[in-house]
Amino acid sequence: MHLVKLKINNLRNIKSAEIYPGSKINFILGNNGAGKTTLLESIYLLARAKSFRQSKNRNLISDTESELIIYAEIERDNATQNRIGLSKRKDKTSVRKDGKKIVRLSDLANNIPLTIITPNIQRIVEEGPAHRRKLLNWGLFHVEQSYGKLAQRYKKTIDQRNSALSKNRKELPIWTKQLAVIGEELNQLQQTYFLKWNNCLNKITKHHSYEQKFKLEMVNGWKRGMSLLEALEEQTSSDMERGFTTAGPHRLDIRITVEDRLTKNYFSRGQNKILALNMMLAQAMLLKEENREAPILLVDDFQSELDSDHYNQVLELMSHINVQTFITSLDSRTCDHFTDDEVNMFHVEHGSIIEC
Repeated sequence: MHLVKLKINNLRNIKSAEIYPGSKINFILGNNGAGKTTLLESIYLLARAKSFRQSKNRNLISDTESELIIYAEIERDNATQNRIGLSKRKDKTSVRKDGKKIVRLSDLANNIPLTIITPNIQRIVEEGPAHRRKLLNWGLFHVEQSYGKLAQRYKKTIDQRNSALSKNRKELPIWTKQLAVIGEELNQLQQTYFLKWNNCLNKITKHHSYEQKFKLEMVNGWKRGMSLLEALEEQTSSDMERGFTTAGPHRLDIRITVEDRLTKNYFSRGQNKILALNMMLAQAMLLKEENREAPILLVDDFQSELDSDHYNQVLELMSHINVQTFITSLDSRTCDHFTDDEVNMFHVEHGSIIEC
């Protein structure tokens, strides 16, 4: 899918703008503070109804204004078209698709699959498992239709078990068994997706020259060699002391190693950044292979800490994946090795957006 039209009113320093982006790579050029990231933010708001920069609505809306409005026309991979509009006031957010109100955020996320690459993307590799779980769950949500409802059931059941750990211990065996059944089913979806994701990642990494091969391994979230029920029962005493469940898919991690050492302690910051990018692009590739809607890719200031050779490799890889991509950049020369039909360029200055 891709945006064919985007209108922005009263979002930060962008008072009024209308653009017609290309279906491939769109470079957003301009000086710092001009509004480049705000343009990306407008697309993110349409997909998530919240900002990746600031959660308070009053800081999103332009000074002296009471409401921001974002409108987009979308063409899907099956050639159907939709109109999506979002309005935000200080105390209210409203989203409509083809004139009908969207209430659930999951429905909105389904309408516009989107992933964003920010300057601190290396956190996926370098920091705790929550970042990697979030990435895997994003992919599962968009590839496996049953995942969303199953994940909700798991969340409700684990809440009930956590409550039973301290309040209703007579019910603890019941919730433990139910959690084990749902958790095993959820884990099977995770394993199946992980294998497909890893295969796509192996295809993508051929575009980059890693001197050492890295390895991805999914760690289920409970002791190896045990069923989830066995692990939950073994952890019961410890869980009662802590007041929460310590085994299950919610504790999953993806270990990334080079020569049996964690990648975060082996690769440079720039290498970790490229590895994290590859993991995200592999998800975009998998979505296309599974005949789902291709996601929109937002890339904000990715060039920092990368030399020109590696940055150009990244741009070529994004072009190869062939999804609609919006890239902010200070330097128009980053577009030089693309042909005119591959890219669109927009210049942002003081909140005004002009197609180059």
